[in-house]
Amino acid sequence: MSIANAITAGIIYALTEMLALSGSGHLAVVNKLFDLHLTQMHLMLKAICEFAAMTAIILAYRKDLAAMIRDTAMLTGFSRKPASKDDRFPEARLLFMLAMATIPLLFMVPFRKMYFSLWTSTTFVGAMFLLNGAVLFVAERMIPGKKGLGRMQITDALLIGICQAVAVIPGLSRLALTVTCAEAENFQKSYAIRFGMLLAIPALFGSAVLSLADAAVAGIDTAFLAAYFAGGAAALGTGFFSVYLFRRLVRRRGYRGLAYYSLVIGVLSIILTLIF
Repeated sequence: MSIANAITAGIIYALTEMLALSGSGHLAVVNKLFDLHLTQMHLMLKAICEFAAMTAIILAYRKDLAAMIRDTAMLTGFSRKPASKDDRFPEARLLFMLAMATIPLLFMVPFRKMYFSLWTSTTFVGAMFLLNGAVLFVAERMIPGKKGLGRMQITDALLIGICQAVAVIPGLSRLALTVTCAEAENFQKSYAIRFGMLLAIPALFGSAVLSLADAAVAGIDTAFLAAYFAGGAAALGTGFFSVYLFRRLVRRRGYRGLAYYSLVIGVLSIILTLIF
């Protein structure tokens, strides 16, 4: 694998992952069409790109994370700052709901080997792109909800978490499914996006750790380390930019453009992979 290939992979993964277009699905199609040599031998690159994407979200939502830590510290008594009598610690509640929403993903861990076999079938990935586009169209047609911070129940969090667990399938975006589910539960669009982005942090961390473990078992070729870290740096920069781009696009234009793109890339993926 060349440094150019790794940088290309990092940019594509981070950009499409943060734009609710499935980073893993795009890598599968681009890998086959342009022969980027993204084989199981390069699981280290996948791990680094996932860590980079996670770091990009942490940087973009650093104030939100700080607020959750502060509220949790106040709730548990680790903070000396006194809380007002009517303080319900909404950010601590958000952290708890994120933990609840992460639980369904744990049940998918034993099946992670199967994901790679799905990843190699780009016709299947193309079909999932079509489904992802349909999900985004559903989100586009939804009437904005009124629920926000502090209104989420455990059942809401678990349903969103189930959607994220389903989105481990290449071609489906975790952000598209989690945001659509949250909006279907009558949450505000801004809160749905915030929750979906924050929920991606533990998901990306877990996936990166598992990828790193698999890479260690398969054997890490140190000759490619420069390429891997170049790809990770590209993913970090692209991911940080893409978080803000996604929020701006959705706020101004909704999900329609992303939905059309997902449908088009799905059709092209099926046609081109059948040809090649």
